[in-house]
Amino acid sequence: MTNRSQHAGFTLLEVMIAMAIFAVVSAALIRNAAQAVNQTGIIQERTLAYWIAENQINQLRLKPRISKNYPAIGSERVAVTLAGRDWEVVLAVEATENKDMRRVVVKVYSSQDAQREVAQLAGFIGRF
Repeated sequence: MTNRSQHAGFTLLEVMIAMAIFAVVSAALIRNAAQAVNQTGIIQERTLAYWIAENQINQLRLKPRISKNYPAIGSERVAVTLAGRDWEVVLAVEATENKDMRRVVVKVYSSQDAQREVAQLAGFIGRF
């Protein structure tokens, strides 16, 4: 009577099947990790762009309420640097039904792609 436990082990076929399964699972994990890193970058970019838009509207709101600080209707493009990155900001001031109120639309673009809008925020500025 021979003891089979002395010769127990994996055959070459079993090892190859295990390696194939590991390769498939590893590829899926790497793809998911890459997507997570990409999504994190997109979220960071959008967050910074919204901060820039909020800052632009708040700067207009914080100005003393005198006639020369009431925003004129029209648009302007300004360059902003935040978090070590350059951004293009378009401020569009629109009239409203109330002559003492302006609607301000802030659009933020990455300086790397000036055609792709990263964030847009609208707010209102009163004369008084």
